[in-house]
Amino acid sequence: MLNTIDVDVADRMDQLRGLYACYHKQWLCRLQMFNYFKRCHTACNVVTLVILALNVIVGSVWKEIFAVLSLTAAATFVKGWSDLKKYSQKMDMSRFAYSTHEKTLIELKTFARGADFDITSFLIKMKTLDDIVTDFAPPMSERFRKMYLEKF
Repeated sequence: MLNTIDVDVADRMDQLRGLYACYHKQWLCRLQMFNYFKRCHTACNVVTLVILALNVIVGSVWKEIFAVLSLTAAATFVKGWSDLKKYSQKMDMSRFAYSTHEKTLIELKTFARGADFDITSFLIKMKTLDDIVTDFAPPMSERFRKMYLEKF
């Protein structure tokens, strides 16, 4: 009887390790995607603001209309590029995806510490959450998967 319990605990821990590894990869890749989109969004906004500030300075000092027009066009282009790429929306959806996977990792750690673990109900719940993340979040980039494989 004691050997059966040890085998059940070992099987349970193997299942939890496999699930943890899978969701850790998704969590870290989604977190890296969030940080990437956040940097892009911030960079576009900063460049736009710097160009507009330069536009105000150049417009008040230099009376050349083409310089002012070109700076305005450049700021509009950068802001339009940011809006076209939808960095803010991708950032929000990536935040949703990585926080969902982070909660899954916390739940798996709780199960590993001895909480009741029903693999069937957990997998059904995770299938639903994975479908929601797949529908709303941008697809995971191969670049981030490769970075994860190099690191782990």
